[in-house]
Amino acid sequence: MKGLRKYLTPFAPDQSGAVSVLYELGGLTVIIDAGGCTGNVCGFDEPRWFDKRSAIFSAGLRDMDAILGRDDALIQKIVDISDAFEANFVALVGTPVPAVIATDYQGICHILEKKIHKPVIYVPTTGVGLYDEGMEMAYLALFEKFANNKPTSQTEAILGVTPLDFTHAFSLPTFNNFEDFGCVGSLKKLYVASPAALKAAKRLHNRYGIDYEVRIPGLSLDIHDVHHILFIGQQVIGHTLRQQLAIPFDIASFFMMKPTLREKGDVHLIEEDDLIELVKKNDYDMIIGDPIFKDMLQDYQGQYLELIHFAVSGRRDFS
Repeated sequence: MKGLRKYLTPFAPDQSGAVSVLYELGGLTVIIDAGGCTGNVCGFDEPRWFDKRSAIFSAGLRDMDAILGRDDALIQKIVDISDAFEANFVALVGTPVPAVIATDYQGICHILEKKIHKPVIYVPTTGVGLYDEGMEMAYLALFEKFANNKPTSQTEAILGVTPLDFTHAFSLPTFNNFEDFGCVGSLKKLYVASPAALKAAKRLHNRYGIDYEVRIPGLSLDIHDVHHILFIGQQVIGHTLRQQLAIPFDIASFFMMKPTLREKGDVHLIEEDDLIELVKKNDYDMIIGDPIFKDMLQDYQGQYLELIHFAVSGRRDFS
C-alpha cells in the first residue's frame, strides 16, 4: 500500500535539515510555527541539543495569526528576541503554516534588517520535504548572503557535514563556524560530502572558481571476500565507498540521488516495499545501512554492516 510504513519511523523533515546547518553558526534561528515543529527539531531531530545549545525559537503562531497573516506581530517578536541575544544573524525557517498562507519572507527580512541592524536570511522549507532538501536551501541562503573571499590560512574544506548524516569528526574545516562562510572565496578546493551541498558547491565554483570534488576524504572500509554490496543511505557516502572498494556496489536511498553520481543498479527508494523487493531480487553478499533497515529485511541471509544514519532512525527510540 502506498505510503504504508510498518518498520520505518518518520525521517527528519526539511526544517530539521535547515536547522542542522544553522545550528553552530551563532545565529538566531526562528522557526515559523505554532511550536510543534520546533519541538520536533529540538526533541527528536537534533542530536546536539542535549549537549550543545543553540538559539532556536518558535514564532509561536496562533490560529488567528496564521489566518490573518499577522506579519507585524511576528516581526515584533523577533525584534524583542534579537534585543536580548547577541547573534551573527537571524534566520527564518519555514514550516507548513507559512507555506500555506504564502508568507512574504523577503519582505519580512527587509523590514527586520532595518529594525535590528543585523543580516536576516530565510530558508523556505515547507515541512513536507526531507532533511537534505532543507540542508540544500540553508547552504544556498547562507552563501548567497555571506560568501566572501576574505583571506584564510585554509586551502581546503568539507561542505555538507551535519550530525544527521555523520557521527565522526573530520580533519578539515566543515563550515560549522560563521567565519568560514566569509572566507570561502579564498579556498582552493571543496570536498562535497552530501548531495545537499552540491548545488552550493557549483555556485561557489562559478563565482570564485573553487574546485570541488564529490568525495569524503578519509572515509574507508576494510572489507574482504565480498562480491556484491548494497549501500542504503546518503548517496555521497555510498559513492565514496564505491570508489574505494572497486567491486559491484549498488546505492539505494530514500533521499537525494544526484544523476551525476548514479550508476547502473542504483535505486531511488519511495516505499518500504521498494527496498524489500530490491534485496529479494539481488544476490547481495553484504548490505551496509542503518540498523532500522535490518528489521525490514528479515529474510536476508548475508552480512549486514550497521552504519548509523540519524536522519533515518533518530526518532526510533521515541516512537
